[in-house]
Amino acid sequence: MLGKFSEQIQINASATEVWNLYGTIEFANFVVEKLPHIVEKVEVIEGNGGAGSVLQVSLPGNAPYKEKYTSVDDEKRVKEIEIVEGGYLDIGFNFYRIKFEVIENDDKSSILKLTIDFETKDVEKVHLTIGNLQAFGAILKASADYLEK
Repeated sequence: MLGKFSEQIQINASATEVWNLYGTIEFANFVVEKLPHIVEKVEVIEGNGGAGSVLQVSLPGNAPYKEKYTSVDDEKRVKEIEIVEGGYLDIGFNFYRIKFEVIENDDKSSILKLTIDFETKDVEKVHLTIGNLQAFGAILKASADYLEK
């Protein structure tokens, strides 16, 4: 089964400001600092935050998993991340991708869009992605609050 969930939020900050957070490795540090109850620790295993970078992510109460930045497009302001080891792959998902897009409204506001694409043979597991979407919703809100100050 292929699935997709999407969420977006308007941010009262320029697309450049939003991308300067989301398009860099600093986004991982931001999430750990501001939302340690969602993401406990992030270690860079390989790379500098560009495409091909691999990070190990530790969530409270769960085994760490590895994610890879498969695409970081500074011109289009799009970052795609795939889980490549552990996490959702260990519980029956064949594929799990997170995509962030920063869309310019005007010079003082933008839309941050999150899309989660996944594939699983076990339909019973789909509800787990909803919990992850809720966690990402909290991350979007925290980043909006931070950028709007």
